[in-house]
Amino acid sequence: MAKLTFFSVFKSNLKCAFCKIENCPVRYMPQRKQIQFYDGRRFGIICEKDRKAREDAILKKS
Repeated sequence: MAKLTFFSVFKSNLKCAFCKIENCPVRYMPQRKQIQFYDGRRFGIICEKDRKAREDAILKKS
């Protein structure tokens, strides 16, 4: 897990401040991700823009 620092949280909050997605479930969370436990399983909720950027990077790499 990444170490949280003042500057990493500040950078994350700036990205959320300029994001156009209004009803983001992880808006202004420190790492823009949230882990939920359901029935003994872990489900991660991440920022939609971060997920799309990761998918684009994976498709670009292959």
